[in-house]
Amino acid sequence: MNDLRIPIGAFFLIAGALLVAMPSARAPLTQAPVNLYAGLVMLVFGGVMVWLARRRS
Repeated sequence: MNDLRIPIGAFFLIAGALLVAMPSARAPLTQAPVNLYAGLVMLVFGGVMVWLARRRS
């Protein structure tokens, strides 16, 4: 495994999916769904990393 983008992308995809899958879990001191926003950003970042790794090979 020479390309580190695949495991990094997979990690962020899993972490983002976990945050998005639990909409009832909220950050303690705010009413905004911070976990949802962070999860979506992680999903996008992980998807881009995996896409870049697949495109390269």
